[in-house]
Amino acid sequence: MALLLNRKYGSRLECLYYILKSVYAKFGTDQEFALKDFKYDEDDDNNVHNYCQLLCTVVGRKCCPFLVNQLNSSKCYATQSVDSDSTKSKAVSDVGGSLEALGFIYRSSKNKYKITKDGEKWVKTDFESEEWEELARQGVLSYGVAVGFLSKIQKLQDVFTYKGLNLSYPNTTETVEYKDDNGNMITISLSTNSQRDSNTRTMSRLIAWCVTVGFIEPINVKEDDSELAHIKYRDFLNSAELTVRKFRKTELCKHVFDSKFLVKNPLSYSRLHKNVGSLRENGGKDVRRATLKYNGNILARRYLLVYALNFYSKKNKPLNLDLLIETMEDYADFFFSSGNDAYQIMQTESEIADIAGIPFEEDSERDLLAKTTIDVDVLSEDAPDCIVKLAKKIIEEMEKKK
Repeated sequence: MALLLNRKYGSRLECLYYILKSVYAKFGTDQEFALKDFKYDEDDDNNVHNYCQLLCTVVGRKCCPFLVNQLNSSKCYATQSVDSDSTKSKAVSDVGGSLEALGFIYRSSKNKYKITKDGEKWVKTDFESEEWEELARQGVLSYGVAVGFLSKIQKLQDVFTYKGLNLSYPNTTETVEYKDDNGNMITISLSTNSQRDSNTRTMSRLIAWCVTVGFIEPINVKEDDSELAHIKYRDFLNSAELTVRKFRKTELCKHVFDSKFLVKNPLSYSRLHKNVGSLRENGGKDVRRATLKYNGNILARRYLLVYALNFYSKKNKPLNLDLLIETMEDYADFFFSSGNDAYQIMQTESEIADIAGIPFEEDSERDLLAKTTIDVDVLSEDAPDCIVKLAKKIIEEMEKKK
């Protein structure tokens, strides 16, 4: 159940590797574990410090180099510790989400995880090996948001800057009438998009992951004498902040979409919109409540768009966006708020395809030709049955209209 990752704790693949080695030593592939089991525990013989090769020595003690205060009792920047966690478990949540997005762990039951076969292969490889990088690359290509990033930079010059690139939830700019606590009818703009700082964190992570596995190269940085990207740019990747703004696309990057491939970890239904319940925007309570009221519509239309793109992509056919919208309007209550233009909304919502892992090319007839296919079971795993059935029904009706 991949999500749009927008925190910084899981940005270093090398750190994730050492954390996963620690968890594998404790649980293997058969036993379940919880996110709290990622945390550093001084009493655990298999804590992450026993596997991490990045530790520095401060006054005779091995310390995590990424903590601001390296003698802090948090012990590990990416996981924090059982004794001290200033992030309130946001760090381990991001680490778990990162490993899940890469396909190295999966949810085996509610709030429980297991390591996948690919995850086991990865922790058993030597860090300085070609196999390590290849498995990490496969993991990055399994994550829908990373695939969207690679698609976006395909359109840029070979040497590019990511300034202005956006990989976030679409902003439909739709407004609705809403009754506030005083009984007054007010006009509210629904909050459908990501905030700027969230997009910045997402982009920084994707840059780091794509440098690590050899899709892009930073310009004018110190390089190690190695053909392996994660070794060649190890110092850069493990710097305190990624301050470089210019990158070069590699041949791997330029040809990644030469043939259609399956994206195993697209965003799932419930992750096609942000966590509306925690909105902290101007207008706070009213915006949150109004957006919550229409959250089902937002999720349903984004799900249908991604589902339809995948349906036609598997047939090597384009999706006609106008026909899709025309058919959706027969079931408008499921998808749209009143008083807003369905065509304008869906044209904007088509941006969801990038972060869902099924980017497309659009022609002059508004036909959308997808570059990938996605695992529809992952997309649909938490979708309401009525929405899945409605998506199938709409596709059937579209086919009859052709």
